[in-house]
Amino acid sequence: MRQRDLTLISACVMLVLCSAFALGANDAKTGSDNSAGYILHIFGNANMDENIDEQDLAYIQGIIDGKEKATELTDADLNGKIDQSDIDQVKSIINGTQKEITIIDSGNRTVTVKQPLERLVIYTHQCAEILQLLGVDDRVVGVRDTFAEQPNRFPKLSRVQSIGNGGEPDVEAVLKSKPDAIVAYTFYPKKEALDDKVPTDVKILKFDCECSGLGPDAMREKVKLFGYLFGARDKAEQYLKWHDKCLSMVEDNVKSIPDDKKVRVYLESSPEGDKPLVSRTAIGTGHAASKLVEMAGGVNIAAGHIPKYEDTAMEYGEIETEWVLSQNPDVIVGRAMGAGIRPYENLNDTLIQKYAQQIRSLPGFDNISAVKNDRVYIITNDYAVTPNYPSALLALAKWFYPDTFADLDPQAAHQEYVNMMGLDYDVKNKGAFFYPKP
Repeated sequence: MRQRDLTLISACVMLVLCSAFALGANDAKTGSDNSAGYILHIFGNANMDENIDEQDLAYIQGIIDGKEKATELTDADLNGKIDQSDIDQVKSIINGTQKEITIIDSGNRTVTVKQPLERLVIYTHQCAEILQLLGVDDRVVGVRDTFAEQPNRFPKLSRVQSIGNGGEPDVEAVLKSKPDAIVAYTFYPKKEALDDKVPTDVKILKFDCECSGLGPDAMREKVKLFGYLFGARDKAEQYLKWHDKCLSMVEDNVKSIPDDKKVRVYLESSPEGDKPLVSRTAIGTGHAASKLVEMAGGVNIAAGHIPKYEDTAMEYGEIETEWVLSQNPDVIVGRAMGAGIRPYENLNDTLIQKYAQQIRSLPGFDNISAVKNDRVYIITNDYAVTPNYPSALLALAKWFYPDTFADLDPQAAHQEYVNMMGLDYDVKNKGAFFYPKP
């Protein structure tokens, strides 16, 4: 399996762990109402909801007065006591004047960082998109080498000093850039390659910003947390309004579709095995792309039929083409990545067209309903499995139910996202994000 997908799988696994932590914490809280459905993992969020606000001040006072019970996030200054200093810290967070802030990252690690964070090294493309959305990408002083390959997607960051690849980080280059913090994936770079080699005063924040496998709340919480970390809450809210607007265009109609009327989808990734004619790389439950299919009203036929990857909860791996033939899916969706697939940089859709044709040409596939009815679709990983996933959701919904979602405009939604990132980029006339056009 390619390193990029290992990173993606690790990311999704850690989001599952963090979700479990959040649910446990939610069960532990007393007297609070988390109507948004997620917990903002910042110490000082005493009532365990999605914001830090006056309600947290009241909740902490209630604990001091013996009227409320402490939660995991009550001790805002981590001094082991619930007292006035926690109220003062929460007030400073509300006002944006905090001198430091403590968060729980995607690796379920408690990390305290100084404020403001002014010098960053970053390894993850998807978190870098969030920095662009928040307008703080000018704080980045070092990037993974793959940023240089993507000047359209990262016009500023592609020119920033390279600090090597994620597999073998150039620790000397990292330290030379004098970062306040390093933003990495949960399992990439590996601990022994990076964490163990940098001084303890250089904080490592492990965030997985690309995976919507847990659903919308995982992305909502990540962007909001970044808004607090980087003093850009207004920009975070702007993204969240766009995010929720896109989802609202699909959710109600999908809920009204009876299960027996939903399209049956075979979902795969760019083939990784050495016998692509007889064995494909299928995607099942727990993967971000599978969650997108589900949110768009599709039924992933491979779910439950693929072994879990190693000791994770994610289904991802080889499946025989004969099995796919036996299932006769209504739709086939291929997730394209690797082998030159850079959707913001590719001049045309030749590579993803080739992938679609490869699927259609598999032995016996000309008898599958999806092929006979011309319903083979390709999405690119860097388009769909990123904070931009809501616009990809619109594309999938329109592919799956063209009559119901005839008025959706996935490209317009994507353009809004690109504009929020501050890019001078016309998605209708540049790049290769999907095939065919929804």
